[in-house]
Amino acid sequence: MIRKPAPPPPAAEPPAAEGSEPAKEGDTAAAEKPDPATTEPATLSVKTDTEAADATAKTWPQEQSDIAADPKAVFGKLENGMRYIIYPNAEPPGRVSLRMHIAAGSLMEADDQRGVAHFLEHMVFNGSKNFTPDELIPRMQRLGIAFGAHVNAYTSFDETVYMLDLPDLSEEIMKLGFTIMRDFGDGAKLDAEEIDKERGVILSEKTSRDTVGFRLMEQQFAELLPGSLLTKRFPIGTEEVIKTAPRERFVDLYTRYYTPERMTFVVVGDVKPEEIEARIKENFSSLTNPADPGKNPELGEIKKIEGMQAAVFSDKEVTSTDLSLVSVRPYSIVPDSSTRRLSMLPLGLANAAIGRRFERISKQDGSPIAKGSSSRDELFNYAEIGSFDVTAADDRWQDALPVLEQEFRRALEFGFTDAEIAEAKANVLNAYQQAVKTAPTRKSESLATGIARSINDGTVFSTPETDLEIIAKGLDTMTAETCHAAFREFWADQGMHLVLTTKQEPENARATLLAIYEESRSKPVEAPEQKEAVEFAYTDFGPAGTVKSRKEVEGLEFSQIVLSNGVRLNLKKTDFEKGSIRLTTRFGSGKLTQPKDMPGLDLFASSVFDAGGLGKHSVDDLQQILAGQNVGTAFAVGDDAFTLGGRTTPEDIGLQLQIMCAQLTDPGYREEAVAQFKKAIPMIFQQLRHTPEGPHAQMEAWLHGADSRWGVLTEEKLGSYTIEDARKWLTPALTKDYLELSIVGDFDESTLLPLVLKTFGALPARAEKKADLAAARKINFPKGAAEKTFTYDSKIAQGTAIVVWKTEGLRGNTKLFRRLNLLGSILSDRLREEIREKLGASYSPNAGATGSDGLDGYGYMMAMCVGKAEDTKKLADTATEIANLLARDGTNDDELDRARKPMQATMEKTKRDNSYWLGTVLAQSQEDPARLDLIRGRDADYASITAKELHDIAIKYLGQKHALKVLIHPETEKKAEGE
Repeated sequence: MIRKPAPPPPAAEPPAAEGSEPAKEGDTAAAEKPDPATTEPATLSVKTDTEAADATAKTWPQEQSDIAADPKAVFGKLENGMRYIIYPNAEPPGRVSLRMHIAAGSLMEADDQRGVAHFLEHMVFNGSKNFTPDELIPRMQRLGIAFGAHVNAYTSFDETVYMLDLPDLSEEIMKLGFTIMRDFGDGAKLDAEEIDKERGVILSEKTSRDTVGFRLMEQQFAELLPGSLLTKRFPIGTEEVIKTAPRERFVDLYTRYYTPERMTFVVVGDVKPEEIEARIKENFSSLTNPADPGKNPELGEIKKIEGMQAAVFSDKEVTSTDLSLVSVRPYSIVPDSSTRRLSMLPLGLANAAIGRRFERISKQDGSPIAKGSSSRDELFNYAEIGSFDVTAADDRWQDALPVLEQEFRRALEFGFTDAEIAEAKANVLNAYQQAVKTAPTRKSESLATGIARSINDGTVFSTPETDLEIIAKGLDTMTAETCHAAFREFWADQGMHLVLTTKQEPENARATLLAIYEESRSKPVEAPEQKEAVEFAYTDFGPAGTVKSRKEVEGLEFSQIVLSNGVRLNLKKTDFEKGSIRLTTRFGSGKLTQPKDMPGLDLFASSVFDAGGLGKHSVDDLQQILAGQNVGTAFAVGDDAFTLGGRTTPEDIGLQLQIMCAQLTDPGYREEAVAQFKKAIPMIFQQLRHTPEGPHAQMEAWLHGADSRWGVLTEEKLGSYTIEDARKWLTPALTKDYLELSIVGDFDESTLLPLVLKTFGALPARAEKKADLAAARKINFPKGAAEKTFTYDSKIAQGTAIVVWKTEGLRGNTKLFRRLNLLGSILSDRLREEIREKLGASYSPNAGATGSDGLDGYGYMMAMCVGKAEDTKKLADTATEIANLLARDGTNDDELDRARKPMQATMEKTKRDNSYWLGTVLAQSQEDPARLDLIRGRDADYASITAKELHDIAIKYLGQKHALKVLIHPETEKKAEGE
């Protein structure tokens, strides 16, 4: 596949579950162009080109469009040219999210500044007008703002975005937030000494982000966009510039491009716009533009090619073998409008239909492809790229290439069936309808990030209702014929690249590619077959059950119900997510019952269960049947339970329950699912061999005492499993074991409960309690101090140092783990200060407590640092010594406060988070009633923790005599010849 820049890190981490690892330090990282499809609101992305950027930066897209902006949004511009958007939004209440968008990124760099734009993003945190280098992060922490979780940033080719989520609206916090953002704008000190100290951090980040995928993307850009500035301006930069760029290079870029005319300030939250507007004017009106501001660069001409041009990219570490037809052309300037959005719709529907075709082909017996897709992308207001792709099964690219060519030609010649387009239309319409229904409870941080990401796109910030109105009218006119015409128009008269990406370049690969492609073109293709609609077959599960008992849980406001067949039901109605309902079912005992000497059976079973569909419907049938419906499930194997969960809407909850019960009573277990899994096995092991994932899996096996359930996988063993292996293991859990169903969200119980009684209540009787399986819960964790080295085959000199300290297990030790969470946060902050800030040896060192709620005594504190391969021993020793000092000297009240306040801010958010209520509170509340009192007392317990308690725990668990050091790095010695 053609590799495209990845989205930036999220604006904030999800809330930590009770007893789980706390939120850790995040990135202020070089990230590439975000994916507009992931942002809110769900509008089609529209961009302007680079030449128009200077002009459009001074206007709002709605000023040139027939699309109205959301009337709740306040748009403004200061006299200095800085724009702002204020959007009042009360979810979560009492909070606000700030985003500062700078319309400048790595493309604005000179040759001797390659990497400085991203470097600048780091430097604004390292000393500014109002904060010394050592002051800003502690100051934020004391007010409940965690570095990474609540404050973050990213740098792309054409933008830099700073993100700050504030935990409340107090004057102190609001003043701090606005002061920080103003300092980012023009207050960075850029001290030469601080720049030198940060060089190691940037180099560590470059090391941590060096992957085969990234290197291939650089090569592909160079091939597809020869002569373009893009190929020379990847945001992470060059090692030479990172090591040697003088202060003047930073000052030059900062003063010429961090200008108010390039800035857009975004404020979303539970605020009064007039008050925020006054703050913006007070804080940012004095920003000034330089006499000689930086200009947007010329990105270079996109060279048109004639005919077919073959290209091959090879690397022994690449995970899969891929083939692509690629079209590259200049991007045309088209302002956002109803016409523009609708013009993109037929091609989008066509691409969706092609993706479904490839999905069906990949499941055919002996199919040479594992998957396929068709797409259109815009790169940085500059290039438009079409890509038609397949992944070859078992590296059989010679067999996969005719599939690529013939499906491309089939779409060009015959287009699409009415059923294909109807399915795609139903899914698009449903997505826009759901955006309308869920709009009242959109989260401020997501909205703020979505607005910031759309600024360079020139997209009107319209309401979901407006978006739906535009798209619905367009969908009414969409036919198979209009989609066919759009597909032909997009690909007509285009020179194309035929791209092979594989492990080793075959001899005469380019000539062979073209020859196979030309031979395939000589074979006729037929029109796609029209598929008949199928009715859903699972609507009757027998006589409805009844409610046997009911209990209201005080203080947590949810209901615990036992049905007549023994099914446990937990219900909590909330208004946190309008139009959304979350469900999860825990049943059976998960990996506790996994047969001995069958490592990886859980991976195999979960894959074939999901991909097998239902007895009466294949996955392909289900996708057609359920098009436009908000239903779906995910099956997983946990340490002590199987889970089947999903998310739906009030309108579709009945269908969702039917699907879940159908999976329990009549799973598909199709051989096509086994075939699909076997195609993935070589890719799985390619990744295990050539990335740190392999050593991490080996480490997990070691920490689990070489228990076969967590054993090291082999290709032969994983490929030997059959449908009967999965069926034999899963059937008892699916049909008779203890089952607990939990439902949280926007539902009417008078409607929901009868639906549950007709589905889950109609199932055969379930066990009254879970099996004990005490022996299966025991794990032989490594004892005492030790050092282990795990290696993998890679030319990328990246190493990982991990230090593990055994603790009690999470199971039955919630209060201890709360203290370990805080201790881990303190240790993580010390690792950041010493290893990142002082030594510059690791980009994002972190620590935290983890453990299993299903195994006895399985818990540990872990510190992890990623850096240069040759530094792994030094990093492990340094992390161990930092922990030794924490055990020896303990912590103090200020350090404890700086760890606890951000955690408390996150915990406060969980009270309005359905995923927290579902996964942490309800999911096993009848299986383990004792957890409810612990949850009720969570906040008070965290508030009661003292520095002495943490010191005592550090003494007990941390320290050299308890440290297990794990060193992970590429193999350094070549195998002897003949081995």
